[in-house]
This record gives sequence, structure tokens and C-alpha cells, in this order.
Amino acid sequence: MGQDPGVTLVDFLAFFWLVISVMLRIGVVIILISSIDDFFIDLHYWYWRLTHHGDWRRSDALPPHADALYRDRQQHIAIMIPAWHEAPVIARMADYLARSFDYDNYHVFIGTYPNDPETQAEVDKVVERYPHLHKVVTNRAGPTTKADCLNHIIAAITAFEARHGLHFGCLAYHDAEDVVHPLELRVFNHLVPHHDLVQLPVMPLVRPWWQMVGNHYVDEFAEWHGKDLLVRQRLTGQVPSAGVGTAFSRKAIALLEEINEGQVFDTSALTEDYEIGVRLHEVGARQMLVHYPVRFEGQPPAWFRRAGVQDTVCVQEYFPHAVSGAVRQKARWVVGIVFQSWHKLGWRGDLAMRYMLMRDRKSVLAFPSLLLGYLIVLSVLVREGHLLIDPDWWRFPDLIPADSTFWTLAFINFLFMLNRLAQRFVCTQRHYGFWQGVQSVPRMVVGNFINIGAFFRAFLLMRASGRSGRPVRWDKTHHVFPDLHAGEREP
Repeated sequence: MGQDPGVTLVDFLAFFWLVISVMLRIGVVIILISSIDDFFIDLHYWYWRLTHHGDWRRSDALPPHADALYRDRQQHIAIMIPAWHEAPVIARMADYLARSFDYDNYHVFIGTYPNDPETQAEVDKVVERYPHLHKVVTNRAGPTTKADCLNHIIAAITAFEARHGLHFGCLAYHDAEDVVHPLELRVFNHLVPHHDLVQLPVMPLVRPWWQMVGNHYVDEFAEWHGKDLLVRQRLTGQVPSAGVGTAFSRKAIALLEEINEGQVFDTSALTEDYEIGVRLHEVGARQMLVHYPVRFEGQPPAWFRRAGVQDTVCVQEYFPHAVSGAVRQKARWVVGIVFQSWHKLGWRGDLAMRYMLMRDRKSVLAFPSLLLGYLIVLSVLVREGHLLIDPDWWRFPDLIPADSTFWTLAFINFLFMLNRLAQRFVCTQRHYGFWQGVQSVPRMVVGNFINIGAFFRAFLLMRASGRSGRPVRWDKTHHVFPDLHAGEREP
């Protein structure tokens, strides 16, 4: 009677190669669909850009020259800044903000927590120096959520209005690490309340070239806010809030309060800013992403030539440069934008809006497919390397025969990949220069691995939340404020 030799190494490798072959075919199809989706956005953008008359970068609702903004009557504007454990940055940020804004009728409300005395002490320093800066202390110990802190700030703003007999026609918010633009409030003043939500583009600050994790945000936001969101606005009229540099009309605040049954911001969401844009769009609120390169016809203000001031009205900030910090931050975005919003918002709106929701959530398939692609490339490289060492080693069939349909699809995906690299290069170099555009190519690989890690972290967080019944914990990002020396604003 013969003896069963059991499973040999060759058997295992043959089965592994079969699994890789099947998964490769699935991945090719998923990546092809995702690539066609991205290519559609590219085509729409470039068609609009090439056929748009005048300055295609400039928002039509704003005057050609910024001089006209100074002729607008200044409404009262309130700026909200939530601050939990922001002692290292909040005083510097608020001081820079107060000395930079080229606007008079504004007040800043900084939300702090009763169990965060360090941040409160730093806020007290700037509040004592600037009478239009105010400290707000929540009635709940931190950390809660950004939305909860913002709700407390809005309550404080309403009480402030009642005490002083004034009305804030526009409410905006920033984070404690934001570098504001001097012209920001004049832009908001011109657009609100005709627009109910106004979003400034976010332009991350550039780190040293070797900090590729932190700099990959440069490339992603250059494409998101420089191309993708412009197409989204044109197709749907809807603009997601970025959580910073967003202004609201009081109509929008009242609508959100009605939608959320008495509270303006949904405290159960990790990305309440994303949901705001969708919910306001449903009730007919008018939204806008601002692209406004600054030009003056006459004598410009002193700040116009100041070092560090962008020639486009935008929000700047440093993003995490450590892998762990970037993964945690992006995992929070995935939890909120993909999983929580899918559960809360479902699939709503017209065909164009549903298409954009699909784009927001396609990472459920796209990121695992990216990981699969890298694993397949690694497997092929290992096999080819082994064959170089040992030419007599076992040879397995090609994963995709050269004359097959899947080979053609894989080649099409390769062309789409080249297009993605080209799009990223163009968007990055437009805002940051040629050298940063070149660096965007290898940084795309870094960004892919960060996104893959963030997706799987978000998936595990949601699974743990489902099993325990407890909400997903908010992962705070460690913030850094740049070393800026803003000169005093000219009267």
C-alpha cells in the first residue's frame, strides 16, 4: 500500500500561483473601472479648461481685481476655532490670524475644554492682547468631537450677539494649525449670504523633500481642490466642506440646526464637514469652491508682497509627516466619508450626485485592489529573482498570457496609470513649481501605501465599533504651526 506524500512545496506554490492569477484578473477589472471613472473627471476638467473664456482659474462670482472687494460693506463675521490639546500652536496661530486679516468687523471664538488648562492658558494670552478674540469653554470634559466643540462655540456666539446687539451674517471655521490668507474675510464678505457655503482651497505647506509622507498631501490636495472638486461643483453644484476655510451663511446654520434636530453639527460623525455639504445641497443651499488668484489694479496693500503670502486665497497648513500620524488621520476620513456617511446618507440625489457619492466610497474596492496589485508585483519579482539564481527551478504559467484579453486590459490600465501620473504632475507643478511636480511621481506610491493602511485601519475600527456597540474613537492629529513672522497690518 503506497504512502501519501502529503502536500509538497511545489503543490503549495502551484495553488498560490493559481490564487494570484484569479485575484489578478479581479484586480485588473476593478482598477480598470476606477481608472475610467478618474479619466472621465480628467476629460471634463480639461474640456472646461480649454473652452472656458478668460481666466479659467478665477471664480466668476468674484471681481477681476481685488480692489473691488474693499468697496463692499463689511458685515460682521465670526470665526470658530475648536482647540483640544492645542497648547503648542493655538497662541501662535491666533496671533498670526489677528495680525494678518485685512478686515475690521470680525470676532474669533476659540473653543476649549475645562480639563485642558494648558490650552486655556495659551488662549488667555492672545485674548488679553486682542479684544476681538474670545475664549469659549465647553460644559463637557474633552475630548469630545470637533462637532461638539463647534456647537458650544455657536451657542457662545449667539449669546455674544444678544449681549452686544450685533448680528454675524457669516460664520467660518478654522483649525488650530491653519495659516490664513489676509484677503480671506473680504472674499467671504463678498460671497456670503448670496452663497450659503463657501470653501477655500487647502494648499498644504511643503516639508523638506525627504519627508515624503507629509508632502504627499501636497499632491493630493493640488489635484482634489485644483481639479476634482471643480468638476464636482460643475456637475452637481455641491461642494464638501474641508473642515477648514469654510464659511456659512446664517441661513445655512439655521438649515443645519433644523436638519440635525437642534444642533448645528452632527456630534456622532467623525467627518461632520463632509456631511454638511451633502445635507445642505439636498435642501437647496448654494455652495461654491473659491479659486481666486489675487491681482490689484491700483496700489496693493502692504501684505501683498509679504513673504509667505500665497498669490491665491487659500488655507495653508502642515500635514502629518510620520506614517502612523498620516494613517490615523486618513483612517478617520475613511470612517467618516466612506462608512459613516454610507450608513447615514445612503444613496440620494440625482444621477450626478449619486455618481459623486460612488467616487467618495469607491475606496472600499480600489484600495484593496491596489494592495493586491503590489502583492502580485512582489510575487512576480520574487519568482523572477529565484529563476535568475536557479534557472532549473519550477516554472509556472504566465499570470496573464500575452495574447489574452486580460493582457490588453492590463495594458490599458498601464496607460491610465501614466495618465494619473501626468495629471498629478500638472496639478502639483501649477501650485508648487516644477520640482514639486517631479517629486509627485514617487510620492504617489507613498500615498498609495498610506491610503491602503488607512483603509484597513478604518475597516478594523468600524468592525470593533460594530461588535462593542461603542462609537469609533476620534483620533486626534498632532498639529504643527510654521515659524512665521507676520508684520503688523497697515491701517
